[in-house]
Amino acid sequence: MPNRWITLVAAVAVSWLLPACTRAPDIDQDKRSVQQVLEKYLQSVKTADVKLASEVWLQSPDISVVTPFGRSQGWDNVRDNLYVNFLQKSFAERSLQPSNLTIHVAGNAAWAVFDWTFTAKLANGQPFTSKGWESHGYQRTNGVWRIVHLHYSVPPPPPPP
Repeated sequence: MPNRWITLVAAVAVSWLLPACTRAPDIDQDKRSVQQVLEKYLQSVKTADVKLASEVWLQSPDISVVTPFGRSQGWDNVRDNLYVNFLQKSFAERSLQPSNLTIHVAGNAAWAVFDWTFTAKLANGQPFTSKGWESHGYQRTNGVWRIVHLHYSVPPPPPPP
């Protein structure tokens, strides 16, 4: 009889303690995974590649982009407004370089904030450079990180003298 009680107590103890033994999320690995999505995003901007972009953006009507030129809601609008009408039609070459990057992870949500320098060649061949700030929102869905929100800003013009 005492062996039954010991077995029962041990089983109850294990069932209580087992959830506490599960591995804590690996925040550093999540940050590296988000960084990989960011790198792929930068490549999608450089190439204005819609197929590559579709691999980093969540295919959802809920995603959003906010730029100085306006807002886009949903993957179809982001694809058309950001990649086709802006990146493909306005520029012959593009390079988006981040600096001062920070990535934060909280469960299945993450965000990245960075300064950027965009150097490009306009469709007419003229060089173009701009600088600003960008933030991304990421969501982990089915174990995969995807961009769900992008907001970028440019410095305001200086006040008149």
